[in-house]
Amino acid sequence: MLHDDLKRARQQLGLSMEDAAKKLGVSQSQLSRIESGKSGITSQRLAELAGLYGISASKLLDGQTVRTMSDTDLDRMGKVIEFVETILADHDPRPSPQVISNAVITIFRHESFAVNGTSKPFDPTAYRHILISMVGKQT
Repeated sequence: MLHDDLKRARQQLGLSMEDAAKKLGVSQSQLSRIESGKSGITSQRLAELAGLYGISASKLLDGQTVRTMSDTDLDRMGKVIEFVETILADHDPRPSPQVISNAVITIFRHESFAVNGTSKPFDPTAYRHILISMVGKQT
């Protein structure tokens, strides 16, 4: 059911009901009624919830809670890729695509966890040692 999927999506994102309600500009009790199925949901509210939770509204209607990356996530991913490529530009031999992919994913996961809910800028110096250790494993 849609209300169960909305609740699951919020929980998977790690948002409390209170935080989600504040970000949406609704009361916690109103969000609770939506998540429990006691209150209907407008298409506008569904779009707002989907955007907040980083999931597709159409997928929610199909019963799927597939999370999509936000613009902020995509920007951070781009910065991680730039960082990795800058460090590896002169690395000889060049690591395999799989090693580079694993490094990008690992650093992005660390970065996403470190900045969860903040607007802290990407700080590549915190990840240089991770990248060097991952590349060193290949050689």
